[in-house]
Amino acid sequence: MEISPEVNLLLEQSRSLEISGDFPQALCKAQQALELAQSHGDEEGTARALTYLGIIHFRLGNYSTSRAFAQQSLNHADSNPRSRAETLLLLGTLAMEEDSLDDMEMYCLQAADYCRSIGFEDGRFRALHNLSQVYSLRGQFDLLMAADEEAYRIACKLNLPQQAIPLISMIFVYIRTRQAARAEALLKLLEQKIGASRLFKGYHELLQGMLGLLLEDYPGAIAHFTESHSIAEELGDPALQIFLRMGISRYHRLTGKDWAALEWAEDGVAWASRHRNRRMLGRTLIERGYAYWKVGNVAAARADLEAAIQELGERQQWYDQSYARLLLAALLDAEGDPLAVAAWQEAAEQILSHGYTHLLDQERTLTFPMIANFLDHPDKAISNLSARCIEELEKVPAPPLFIRALGGFEVRRGGRQIPARVWRQRKAGELMCLLLISPRRCLFREQILEAIWPNKPSISANALLHQTTSVLRRILEPELPERFPSRYLQVEDRQISLTLPPGSWFDVEQFEQEIKAENWQAAVDLYRGVLYPQDLYAAWAEPYRHYLENLYLRALYVLAHRNYSEGKARETIDLCMKILEKDPCQEEAVLLAMQAHLIFNDRAAAIRLYQQLERVLWDDLRVRPQARLQALYESLKQTPL
Repeated sequence: MEISPEVNLLLEQSRSLEISGDFPQALCKAQQALELAQSHGDEEGTARALTYLGIIHFRLGNYSTSRAFAQQSLNHADSNPRSRAETLLLLGTLAMEEDSLDDMEMYCLQAADYCRSIGFEDGRFRALHNLSQVYSLRGQFDLLMAADEEAYRIACKLNLPQQAIPLISMIFVYIRTRQAARAEALLKLLEQKIGASRLFKGYHELLQGMLGLLLEDYPGAIAHFTESHSIAEELGDPALQIFLRMGISRYHRLTGKDWAALEWAEDGVAWASRHRNRRMLGRTLIERGYAYWKVGNVAAARADLEAAIQELGERQQWYDQSYARLLLAALLDAEGDPLAVAAWQEAAEQILSHGYTHLLDQERTLTFPMIANFLDHPDKAISNLSARCIEELEKVPAPPLFIRALGGFEVRRGGRQIPARVWRQRKAGELMCLLLISPRRCLFREQILEAIWPNKPSISANALLHQTTSVLRRILEPELPERFPSRYLQVEDRQISLTLPPGSWFDVEQFEQEIKAENWQAAVDLYRGVLYPQDLYAAWAEPYRHYLENLYLRALYVLAHRNYSEGKARETIDLCMKILEKDPCQEEAVLLAMQAHLIFNDRAAAIRLYQQLERVLWDDLRVRPQARLQALYESLKQTPL
């Protein structure tokens, strides 16, 4: 028996309302559908309405009510494949809240296979995404990405309104694993998939805030969190509320507002406890424990971290448990507790075995000194474990660098600008600038010595170079211990090289790319001034500076000629004058500007341009302007006013 059209319409409306985050109205529509289906003896409609009610109650955190509806649905779904698939999906989701990831994985795999067999692609989409959440909790991020990529492909093929859901999941992974460039790219795609959903908008703002924290763009982060908080309060979605409180707590902690961080973390724990969301409880305990540590309550911090380790272990949340173990080890080490060694061994072994090395980088101000300390531990197992951590850390991309060198020298690491004054220390800025414009950003020592210290004896110059590389290391990675290799600066016996991590941006390279692509306006906009004005008299910068300036002049001339051909005389004149500011002898620019002035019948301005050029050419080169210019000038003189 097929579901009645009236019941189906109510269920579709309920589903749309649930996706948009309007849970009260979604419940109302689903309840109406159930009553109508029961009154008509519609078994399929009854089964589906019961499942929808279970789904909505799950979203509201009413897990016992949700489970009751799921069990009732199974009693009506024997002869209805779609309802059975929906119920399997719901039971899998409930299994997660019942601390059984194994059961959840089983139900999701069964649902995915069953949906494939009956051609229910919408259900297979949800089964795959739910399966990805199992992998998320376990920290199996490669499996998560595979499941959600397939889920996203299905959603796009069916043009489902839930296309944003797997994108949100994948962005969470990229942010947690510190892959900022990939997170940013997917966030742009997510923005196109939000539609009218306020819930998706809330998560988009949340993720933007989390990315801001990763990039150390704290003003941007809190602006996005504030917008997300407004949406969360409007919708009341428990998961969004909890994620948001953890994010805001971390923002306050990173910006030195430790008591505010604790308040938000405590509220996060309260939300997770009140809604019995054990999936999030362990994570909120970690955040609160960290906040307690920051305000000096070591006992409470230790209690929360130990409780989190227990809670997360019971739920197989290995990634978050590794993070909790790491923080506990750092806390005990800072307190000089003899248990720190065993705690560090447990944390490091779990992190290395699961491939979570990026956690060490995330908390580098805590972990790097601890690792350096344990490198000299008398127990070889401990010292070797620490050495392995350093080896693995070299594979973790450093925060991206954002570099401007045209018209001034500015460097941001992540979202934080490196103070200009530090670049003047022992020629560290000069070495950085030299490497940036060198082939493959790599030079032999002799090339560096010749460029920066050409008149120094070899022994003295080499000593200065050693000091300069040490200073540059500290500028780029101030928390890096002496015995750790830099991920930006590689110093070898004969060569020194600079690495820009994925997601980095260098205006000179971007300028050259725009020129190559003939994006002339974009190139002109990027060129804010000459290369390295702070090193204006450095001989090593002069050839490249002239090369870039010539590219800039070429872009100006192409734009000027294009504007002239389009009849835009004023724009043509402005561009030509910019050329002549750089190169007063540029005859083609003078000719084009004169022709543009004549569009306005401004013969006097055209004549003045010629006379200025004639004077400059004669004074500097003892030559006269080209024949075309002379001819135009003579014709202007002979033309009556």
